Parts: sequence; structure tokens; C-alpha cells
Amino acid sequence: MSDQPKENEAWSNWAQNFTSNPALTFYPDSETGVADAVRVAVRENLTLRTAGSSLSFSPLVTTQGVLLHLDKLTGITSIDETKQRVRVRAGTTIKNLAAELWERGWSLSNQGIIWEQAIAGALNTSTHGTGRGLRGFSSMLTWVRLVDGRGEIIEIGEDDPRLHGVQTGLGLMGVFLEVELKVVPRFFLEEKFQFPHWDVAANAWENEVANNRNHGLMWLKSDTSAQEYSLPSPDGESMANRTVYFQANEIDQIPEKEWSDVLGARRGPAYRVLSAPIGEGAKLFYELEYAVPYEDVLEAVALVQRQSEAHPEQNHPIFMRVIEADDSWMSPFYQRKSATISVAGMPGTDYWPFLRAVHNTLLPFAPRAHWGKLHLMTREQIQSAYPKFDDYVALRREQDSNGIFLNDHLRPLFG
Repeated sequence: MSDQPKENEAWSNWAQNFTSNPALTFYPDSETGVADAVRVAVRENLTLRTAGSSLSFSPLVTTQGVLLHLDKLTGITSIDETKQRVRVRAGTTIKNLAAELWERGWSLSNQGIIWEQAIAGALNTSTHGTGRGLRGFSSMLTWVRLVDGRGEIIEIGEDDPRLHGVQTGLGLMGVFLEVELKVVPRFFLEEKFQFPHWDVAANAWENEVANNRNHGLMWLKSDTSAQEYSLPSPDGESMANRTVYFQANEIDQIPEKEWSDVLGARRGPAYRVLSAPIGEGAKLFYELEYAVPYEDVLEAVALVQRQSEAHPEQNHPIFMRVIEADDSWMSPFYQRKSATISVAGMPGTDYWPFLRAVHNTLLPFAPRAHWGKLHLMTREQIQSAYPKFDDYVALRREQDSNGIFLNDHLRPLFG
């Protein structure tokens, strides 16, 4: 063995809504160490899951068997400037990748809000940002080196039909070791927050999406909703039934002395505007997010707003973002331009009735789940919503015939 495991080391996600006590926890510092850990799981008939930055709200990582941490497998391994591709080890955070890319003249075309995520986790859950013509993170994946369910190291490239099944893998296709991503020449952005009333924002939705590189919005239910995410808002004004626009557009290159990290008015390197750290002491919340067809989002959000009003104890904003269609089989955006609707449960309350009401409200819109967040989808609902579900399950069985990557959450859905 190249890495000795820790026994019975407790694990919890950031939101602290899921914990587990794996029998063995590995911190491998090599590809061989990862493969050895997988073989231990096979030999001992244990489940195995991989933790990135543990930022998922869902029970994706929970296991009583083997838990892998990839924190020691980090860093860019190569950049192909002709093809505009970067290869990077799977444990690298988005923040560190983006910063190193910037220094070498490159950027990710899109990012989610949180940059502490590990690359492998962001890919496996189809993390996304928002914007005109922009796709989710999984669509950037063009090659992967991974350890399959037999403990073998294999490579899958863009000429391999399996790639689209692996792009949003949920950790079921194997343990990612190294990935290749599409990148773009580095660029600068300027952020602007606006606070229109909901009716104005709803009427302007299509126009704002079309005329901004990045556009998303949060609907604020009450005067204090913005405080749940520590969002800035105009002093002395009622924020009930208002929105917060999250917009960013390209600007010409500016010197470092003109960069700004002030939330709502950031400007500078794209990666510093698109993402931000989870602030120290940030409030906990428990998020559910579904993607619906883009053309249905305003109707769907209006119905979710009614559910929010019916649950006064749930005070978080409702977040709307837009993402283009991609070809990743289990991506929420598979061959469908979509808008996402995010709601959150309030700590200290019984938030499940609200989340279930939102789930039931969105079912007529053929919703698809964000896999890193809470969801209430059944196997039948997933099979109906994802056209390549059966192909995905068949590939999962091929990649992992022993089913070691299935945990109690994933087994009934994809076993």
C-alpha cells in the first residue's frame, strides 16, 4: 500500500446536514494510492466515495465504507495552447486552477459562484454559472484519467462515446485523477448589481439575458431575505418583492490597481468576478435546485413564489440562472437550454415540507436536479427527465460491475 488509511474518521459536508463514519479514509498522494484504495474497497466488499471540498448539500459523499480525499492530487500538468486545453489533477480547486490559468494567459469560460470546489466535484455534479451562450462545467471536459471499479487506471477521450456519460458522472463512473478542460484566452469582467421590483425583472428577463454576458437574479421575499446570503441592498428601501441582478460584462484590460473585490461592483480578472469565497462565518442553508426548460422559467418561478409565501418560516431568496444545452448525459442541461430555480431551507426549521412543495410544483415542468444539491427525484422521475438515463446506468455497470461506487443515496436511483 502506498497510503495508510485512517480508521473511523468522521466526515461532514460544509452545510452539516450530512455526516458519515467511513471505516477507512484515504488521503492518497499518487495515482497508485487511489487505485490501491479502490482495490481495498473491492476486496473488502465496501462502498467507496470521493470527497472534493465537501460543498455538496446532497448525500453524494456519505459512506460507511471507504472515503477518498484528493487534496494531495493538485496542480496543472499541461496546457495545449493550440487546442486551448488544460490538464489538471482532480483535487485542484477552481480558485487555484483559475488563478494559475490567469498567470499563464488563460481563463475558464464560466464558473459557479463558489470557487472552493474541487474540479472533480464540479464536473461530477454539473456545477454551472449563468450567462448567454454559456454551458455548465461538465461540457468543458474533453478527456479524463480515472480509476474504475476494478481498480484499473483508464483514459477516456473526446473520441470515445463514453465521455458524455462520464462528464456528469456523480462519482459513479470512477475516481477522477486528471482531467482535460476547454479554456479560453483570459479576459476581464465588470460586475453590476441592480435591485428592480419583481414585475420589472420578470418583464425584462429575456432582454437582460440577451444583453449581458452573465445574468442571474434573486427574488427577495421579504425585507430581510437578502441578509440570508449577506447580499448588499439599498439603504432605507423596502426589499420585499424586489430582486437582485447579478450581471457581468467584458471590459478592456485594466491595471491591477483598478481591480475591485467589492461585492456588487467587482472588476478585474474574470475568475475574480465570477466566483467568490465562502465568507468566514457564513450562514448555513440547505439548497435545492432544479433546471426547467428556459421558456418555462417565469411561469415556474411564479408558482414557487406562491409556495414560499405559504411557508413564512422559509426566508431565503429564490435564485434564477440560465444555461445553454450540452451533451452530457446526466447534466440537467442535456440537449435543453434551461433556467435553474434554487430555493433554500432555513436552519432550525422543518424545511422539508417547503422543499417537497417546490418539488411537486415543478414536476409538471420536467425538472432535472442539480446533483450536488438537495433533490426529491425518484428513479422513475429521473428516467423520465433524462433521455440518456438507461445508457448512463448501463455504462455505470460497465465501469463498476461490483457497484462499489454506489452508496445508500445513489443505489436506488442508479443501481
